[in-house]
Amino acid sequence: MPLKAHARAESQEKEVGDTITWTLTGAITPGETSQVILIRGPRFRIGRRRDFELCINSSIVSGAHAEILECAGSVFLRDTGSTNGTFLNGKRISHDTMMSDGDVIEIGDVFFRVQSHQKKQAARTEPLLTKTNFVDDAHDLQAQRSLVQMFKASQLSPCFQAIHCLESGFVRGYEYLARCPLAGLETAGKLFEQARKAGREIELSMLCRRKALAFSTVIEAHQPVFLNTHPIEPLLQMVLPQMQELRDAYPERGMVLEIHEAAITEPGLIRELRKELADINVRLAFDDFGRGQARIRELICATSDYIKFDSALISDLQHVSREQFRFFASIVQGIRREGAITVAEGVETEEMATVCREIGFDLVQGFLFSRPTLLL
Repeated sequence: MPLKAHARAESQEKEVGDTITWTLTGAITPGETSQVILIRGPRFRIGRRRDFELCINSSIVSGAHAEILECAGSVFLRDTGSTNGTFLNGKRISHDTMMSDGDVIEIGDVFFRVQSHQKKQAARTEPLLTKTNFVDDAHDLQAQRSLVQMFKASQLSPCFQAIHCLESGFVRGYEYLARCPLAGLETAGKLFEQARKAGREIELSMLCRRKALAFSTVIEAHQPVFLNTHPIEPLLQMVLPQMQELRDAYPERGMVLEIHEAAITEPGLIRELRKELADINVRLAFDDFGRGQARIRELICATSDYIKFDSALISDLQHVSREQFRFFASIVQGIRREGAITVAEGVETEEMATVCREIGFDLVQGFLFSRPTLLL
């Protein structure tokens, strides 16, 4: 049964001064963005009662379920005799428990992430949340618990897929793939979906790159490791500084940063990113090209070191006319003449490999050559 929660729609002006304020962040109904609840006053009550600071309309939430107590800048979580319990980071609490920035509260089937904010000036008026985290079923509930555990322990797996030279079959690099052994997070799709519901996609993407480099010590240093980005990550403000830190930590490691093809529609940004990456000896790849809105114009205006063509496009090339085939082959050859290395993704059959050879791709990635592997 879908559960909804709401808080009274109020705003609060915070006073000028060096103060710590606390908020609850909850991913709302799928497809919408996370919003923020301001924890107001020394006693913030949570339950089904409509006069509470946070009212959750759910049959498994008690009328007076829990409360958050604020004292001297710290916050404590208290269960107020609820039927189904109050959980902090997946563990049921039995007494007043101090909370830290990043902790996750579970009330019934909804989740909130605790965040602290230090302010030295008047904060803007901020509306409170009208709905809270939406959990589809028991499997979703377990997956959210697993997500909390994964972040606490950085519990990702050392999973890589090799990228091969089409002609020789030799390995020319490894792409790190997000995998987690915890229930409900086993695939990249599941992992990032739960992170989206918790509003933590960027945090997960950055964690994946850190772990990929930590795991890469079992790979020869001359073999580049391909590191993915998330479409919503600010490339210059967040991704680039992290890549500079990773280069300092792994000075000999070959690195290729993959950005989603949608980002190519901002050629000026990509040119600046590529220049900054080149200064720290990190190469740039356009990922999933041909999947969405990127066009030939963008390839001309913002070049990269690698261009990875989407697997669906490679599959379609088996069924196009000879004229269309020759036209696409001429595009690939033009890209290669400009110095970019072309990669065909998702090559799973000999027929697809034959098509890639006819077109003239440099590298291939897919089940025909190698499957994702845990490198231990």
